[in-house]
Amino acid sequence: MTTAFDNIPDLSLIEILSYLSCTDALWAFSNINARMTTLLIELGFYRHANLSSTRYYQFKAFLPILRLNEIESLAIDCYASSIQLNKWPYLPQLITLRLKGVRNLVDVYNFAQKHAKTLMHLTVESSDDYQTVSVV
Repeated sequence: MTTAFDNIPDLSLIEILSYLSCTDALWAFSNINARMTTLLIELGFYRHANLSSTRYYQFKAFLPILRLNEIESLAIDCYASSIQLNKWPYLPQLITLRLKGVRNLVDVYNFAQKHAKTLMHLTVESSDDYQTVSVV
């Protein structure tokens, strides 16, 4: 006996999604059908984008999947934060931005300035591993 994907109860799908990162959930389920898209919207995967485990090549492929007009919070870590910040278009609903392992504060400043009208919470964590060293 087999079960079709469309017959899986919503509670089971919610349980599966709870184990996945934002990137993995959206990448795997965003274009399956209207039911999955609705479920992802209801669970906030489009509003709260956490790209902390996303490498740059994944980010480039993932960006078109996101609903940029719906993103309220964005989290990016050290893997590609400065590269990613330069590539993001304007996010009209962005309220919270969390960055970890920042290498270039100019990129953060430019991104935050672009979103100054809506941005209410900004968390920037720098790491000693990423300090710029100049040799004279």
